[in-house]
Amino acid sequence: METGTYSGGQKVVQREVMTMSRYVLFNDDVQVALFTVYHSVITEFTPQKPDLLPMQIRHASAEGFSSWLRERAIDLNNVQHRNLMKELVGSRDKLTLAIRTHMFSISDTYTCFEEGEFIPRHQLCKPQDQNTVSDYFLISSDTSLRKLCVVTPNASTDGSFTKTWRFEEGNWWLYKFQSSEATRAEVEISRVLRKAGWDAAEYAYVGRYRGRDKTRSFLQAGEFFEPYDSFRFFFDDPDDDDAVIYRNIASLGASFEVAWKRILLADALFANTDRHMRNFGFIRSSVTGEVLRLAPNFDNNQAYLANPGGNYSEGMLRMYMKQADSADRENLRELCDVLPEHPYLKQAWNAARVNLNG
Repeated sequence: METGTYSGGQKVVQREVMTMSRYVLFNDDVQVALFTVYHSVITEFTPQKPDLLPMQIRHASAEGFSSWLRERAIDLNNVQHRNLMKELVGSRDKLTLAIRTHMFSISDTYTCFEEGEFIPRHQLCKPQDQNTVSDYFLISSDTSLRKLCVVTPNASTDGSFTKTWRFEEGNWWLYKFQSSEATRAEVEISRVLRKAGWDAAEYAYVGRYRGRDKTRSFLQAGEFFEPYDSFRFFFDDPDDDDAVIYRNIASLGASFEVAWKRILLADALFANTDRHMRNFGFIRSSVTGEVLRLAPNFDNNQAYLANPGGNYSEGMLRMYMKQADSADRENLRELCDVLPEHPYLKQAWNAARVNLNG
């Protein structure tokens, strides 16, 4: 666009500066898409390797890609996260935050860079830098973050609670700040599920007052997590109806159906009403895009006595068992066998016994 001013009788032509940048989306070290940003708005999105993209954006428009991108940004629901982003990036706009931090996340393998630039993931996120970011939350220290020039402040994923990743003893751990009841429910339910031999995320208490817990990353090298909310676009019917979700997951194979039935049974037994479509999903290969397995059971911090009412009810289990098959009854029996070792969950054990004998 041209504008004009007059100086000494002559028109001086000035051209408006257009702030436009081209970016490349990578899955690990493979270029999978291109997108254009103009004045903080994504105007173009071009998939290049759809098989290595999240299902939600395999055929997305620029607007659809923008929605996905904003979901990746650090959660800004609490003041600590907002202050951190202002300190590190100088912005609280979700799209700006995601791009300036190269979209890095511990839970998947995607990054983005301006065209002609690329830094491998292991060089982009240095554990010591990330731990300095986590210290901002864990010990409220003055870390002088601006001087560090940290480019991947992957402090959180979206959710209701303050979270931060930390690298400890060769593993990534996600710390979560919440009530002591929420922490206890999450840790104890995880222990029961794992004791039964089920696939569940590993949780541990942090601190004597149990106002926080941590969970080990359940990803291996070359793997990424995709929540069902995104992956559902792989299926012919992406509806959020429970029966459709079950049918879609079961269509992937017997192992997927078995794992999903265990999650459903555990939710019913422990009265977990928070199994929304970002609280379960799939593990995929970053090399081939293949769906490897259902992600382990995670996020039970609003179950049992940590539910909004603060009281346990066997109502969900009773309703679930009305439609139960032999696999459901066997799953309940497996949990019933290990529950006596966890006194905190005694009410759930009593409910399990009643429903097995009913």
